[in-house]
Amino acid sequence: MILLFWICAGLIGFSLAGYGLLWCALAAVAGRSAQLPEEQPVRATVLIAARNEQAAIRAKLETILAQDCGPHWVDVLVVSDGSEDATLEQAQSLNSQRIRAFQTPAHGGKAQALTAGLARIGSDVVIFSDANSMLAPGALRWLLAPFARADVGGVCGRLQPQRKQGRGGWLARAERLFWTYDSALKAAENRLGGAVSAQGTLYAMRRALVPDRVPGDVADDFYISVQGPAQHRRLVFEPRAVAQEAVTSRTGDEFMRRVRSTERGWRGLMRMRRLLNPAQYGLYALQLLFHKGLRRMVAFLLPLMLLLSLAAAAAQGGIYSAALLAQLTVYGMGAGSLLLAPLARLPGSGLCRFFVMGHAAMGFGILRAMAGVRSVRWAPARRIADE
Repeated sequence: MILLFWICAGLIGFSLAGYGLLWCALAAVAGRSAQLPEEQPVRATVLIAARNEQAAIRAKLETILAQDCGPHWVDVLVVSDGSEDATLEQAQSLNSQRIRAFQTPAHGGKAQALTAGLARIGSDVVIFSDANSMLAPGALRWLLAPFARADVGGVCGRLQPQRKQGRGGWLARAERLFWTYDSALKAAENRLGGAVSAQGTLYAMRRALVPDRVPGDVADDFYISVQGPAQHRRLVFEPRAVAQEAVTSRTGDEFMRRVRSTERGWRGLMRMRRLLNPAQYGLYALQLLFHKGLRRMVAFLLPLMLLLSLAAAAAQGGIYSAALLAQLTVYGMGAGSLLLAPLARLPGSGLCRFFVMGHAAMGFGILRAMAGVRSVRWAPARRIADE
């Protein structure tokens, strides 16, 4: 029992903090920082799958048209996924020759919309970006520059959660902190085995590496972006390619978004599990295992750790009692502050809520995937923070 306690504690600690610290240290000592060759012109298409995004799509397209793309040619294809509002009309209202838009007959889900769009793209590079993610100036040029290297299969940008003065709530603040850590970890991974996978706000892939059909039951950004490493092409993280996105302050919305994301992400990882073989994919396989595999297992290691702490504290006390008290404090503050407003004002309660909610959603999502639940169609959950 004591051995199991320490094994469990070690795995949790390594996943939550040890891996990031170790990889940052390794990147600083042994990481490579490749110099880009002279920028080569690239013909690229931004593919946007949109569902009922009339409030955001015009502003999104304006941020694309305003980009200084340097020597690159960039056009846009908007696929309205059976939208029931004026998404298509808003996309067409800019009257730009660089923008094409069409609507699918029915709402089939994001993957189906991406598949329909890919069938109409013959560019060298496909840029994927969510409809509600606004591009910072210069984002596309930074995103396309690494393709001057033949060994680069894809490039992922950096998500920058939008901050609104006096608004956002605990969830928005915690998510901004998370993405700051995530960017630092991606930068370290990028210098070692390459970025693990992209996030759907902004990334680009060579068209030849993108499958013509995107499965509807997996996380499309993960599945598409790992096709580069699967073909032994490097996936590059470019932090200067920034996409800004508002975060939701609604706990229920965010919880279900994380459940769906984990469910689809886990299914995608299992479908691409061959990438976990270090003999074939080297350091990238270890990064994928630690970043995506072990990280999700923490949702099940935490309740096991609690049970082991309870048994060890009853048998030996001491450090095991302290460990039990620490866990009960975090879980009590996290769950309690969701129900009782006074607890929400305690220092550290926001991080506890984020920790508890995030891992509960992660565990629920994996259980859904194992039970055969398949989330293919849903309404977007992200909204501008309103607290």
